[in-house]
Amino acid sequence: MKTLFRTLYSVILLGAGVLHFLQERSFRKIIPKFIPFKKAIVLVTGVFEIIFALTLWIKKGQQVTSKLLAFFMVAVFPANIYMAIKRIPLRGKEKANPLLVWGRLPLQIPLIIGALKLGRK
Repeated sequence: MKTLFRTLYSVILLGAGVLHFLQERSFRKIIPKFIPFKKAIVLVTGVFEIIFALTLWIKKGQQVTSKLLAFFMVAVFPANIYMAIKRIPLRGKEKANPLLVWGRLPLQIPLIIGALKLGRK
């Protein structure tokens, strides 16, 4: 079961990380206006997601990786909240569906808990 979850988590992270490069402008929109260096933030978080996708499979250091991944999920949560409040779509529409942007917020909780569980022996 843990291998299935690790695989799913890795695929999600890898996909999201790659999208940070392919749709960088869209990801910039979900960063609050007062935060500078939006492009750099999007690219760096994309790199982190790709690194996490890969390091989840390295046995040595998984406890540290899982804690860093959980911290990362907490750190990006404010962007998801901002996206929901402003109804910012990632795909160029005028306004995002409120059910989708608000509905994805609770999904962050199992991602954080799951990240921590992946590091347990």
